[in-house]
Amino acid sequence: MTVFKSGLRAVMIVAAAATMAGCASQMSGGPNQRPAGNPADIAARAAMTGDYQKAAQQYIQAAGQASQPDQQRQYRLEAGLAAAQAGDAQTAQQMLSSIQPATLNKTDQARYNLAQREIEIADLSPDQALARLPRPARNTAPEVAQRVWEKRAELHFANNEPVQGIQALAQRDVWLMDDRALRNNDDRIYDKALDTIALGLGPDSRVAQNAGQTTRGWLALAQIGQSQFSSRQDRDQALADWQSQYPGHPANRTVLTERFNYAGATEVTEQEPGDMLSSTGPAPQVTSDQIALALPMNGRFQNAAQAIRDGFMFAYQNNGRGLPKPIIYQSGTMPAQQLASQAQMDNVGVLVGPLDKSKVAEMSRLQSLPMPEIALNSIEDAKQRPGFYQFGLSPEDEAESTAAHAERTGYSHALALVPRGDWGNRVLDAFRRSFKARGGQLVDYQSYNADSHDHSQAIQAVLKNQGSADFIFVAAQPTQARLIRSQLKYYRAADLPMLTTSHAFSGTVDAAQDIDLNGVHFVDMPWLLGQGGTIARLRSEAKAAYGREAQSYARLFAMGMDAWLLARRLDQGDLPDQDPIEGMTGVLSVQPDGHIKRYLGWAVFRNGRPQTVSMPSVDDARIGDSYSEPTTSSRGLQSPLQQAPNNQGGDRNNDPWSSSD
Repeated sequence: MTVFKSGLRAVMIVAAAATMAGCASQMSGGPNQRPAGNPADIAARAAMTGDYQKAAQQYIQAAGQASQPDQQRQYRLEAGLAAAQAGDAQTAQQMLSSIQPATLNKTDQARYNLAQREIEIADLSPDQALARLPRPARNTAPEVAQRVWEKRAELHFANNEPVQGIQALAQRDVWLMDDRALRNNDDRIYDKALDTIALGLGPDSRVAQNAGQTTRGWLALAQIGQSQFSSRQDRDQALADWQSQYPGHPANRTVLTERFNYAGATEVTEQEPGDMLSSTGPAPQVTSDQIALALPMNGRFQNAAQAIRDGFMFAYQNNGRGLPKPIIYQSGTMPAQQLASQAQMDNVGVLVGPLDKSKVAEMSRLQSLPMPEIALNSIEDAKQRPGFYQFGLSPEDEAESTAAHAERTGYSHALALVPRGDWGNRVLDAFRRSFKARGGQLVDYQSYNADSHDHSQAIQAVLKNQGSADFIFVAAQPTQARLIRSQLKYYRAADLPMLTTSHAFSGTVDAAQDIDLNGVHFVDMPWLLGQGGTIARLRSEAKAAYGREAQSYARLFAMGMDAWLLARRLDQGDLPDQDPIEGMTGVLSVQPDGHIKRYLGWAVFRNGRPQTVSMPSVDDARIGDSYSEPTTSSRGLQSPLQQAPNNQGGDRNNDPWSSSD
């Protein structure tokens, strides 16, 4: 029998049907006024089957035939979305260029933002594109989430990773609200599984062992489909055995009946939208309250490691009641497997660290770990393993926070100056991507030589477009930031607002040196921006206990504090699915792939001293985490450059540091 998904999906199907009916009525002028073979209907059917190129062409034709401006705009939007999904960046850009994101509803705005990201990655290699197309969050609109998973599947197939492609399509299955779309997706998965079996990659292959149970089930079913049986009875017995091994598998929905003419299909196990189909099974459980910290306590990372350790232990002393003293491992000389084994021997419940990227990469490649782990750095190509989290002071987070603050200020056109090299490229890419997703445009950018004091060439080149920009985004360390600000003034750009990341501020107030940065706005963490209450008290206590260490390496000290906070939350079992956390390095939000993202506060230099404009909030993280949440000023947010600094780091909501409980 054919079994369809129930529960939440049923409710969402009704809601989606009502929405679609309303849209159809608005676009057509009423029921039964649109012939069945018109371009819009042809386009919708083409999109349903994955032929997005045809869908785009038909929507363009529909837009040309539409008589009402609202109809034309909706069809152009659909054409742009379909072209982006097809990888036709030029057509997508042409269709979407006339669309103002602020005029769209929440779901269409989210779809628009996704299309812009698809345009950005159209010319990248599959590996690069996958790194820039993150998995959807739990609160993503289903219409957006299913598109993300479909695009990720296409990229995996293009990258000769068929098992990962099947797994992405299986993830898409969970988000589809339409029965016909589910059937088409299941058929596509099965066809891809047949192709994968033909390549010699079965359910017992090494690559399949890293896939989820659902994906292995599809491969096992395709293996049966490729096999020869002496009788129908033998084949049906093989299918029955398959059902016992993979109970509630989605293939029971239609594939068993339609591809195998099998009468024994059973009920499909419900998967709620947002549930991750684990790549390697369930996440490891916390088996003890013992927390361990692994850091390279000598060598080139020694100073950073000591500051993180001190912040970690300071936080434990303030917020560790009932938990044993953390174990400190010297990870500099321990291979990844040895570190994991030692933690298991010590009955560690949560492992924090290591710090250096190479060691984090080693840990990420381990097939499994007996306890959850919070690595203290981020790597792009980390293998997604349940229970493996990545937390660090990512410059990308800072660039994205700067873009968010710029958009909320009302800015829409940016210039940019970044240092040459990988760091500058990463920061620029994150800023451009985030600003564009919010409806902004990077008009022009230049790269400068960070080893030089003369940036006149790069500054003059980028200022050729000064008349088209609202502000300039600068990524620079303190000395370079001061030089660039002075040289912008020299070239008559003193009135061009300059926005930057925390890297422009040394972390120590130095009015004489930073007087050149007057008027410059920057993002930074609560530990440095907070002006009173709990944060000020803890800073004073940290200075008394650790002296120079807590001041000279303030950001790393705060990172250690948040590492303890995250470990404690993980020990309590409420890290993966809970709301964002107010930490000392920012508001922390766990992403679907295990990365822990930071949302930062906003400050400005006045008389050479940083003054807090606003602190990050949990709402900032909720908005930033969701494709479907609008981030424009239409939300009623006052410009942070104009509002009074009414939240400067006193006692914050849900403050985890207000007591030792």
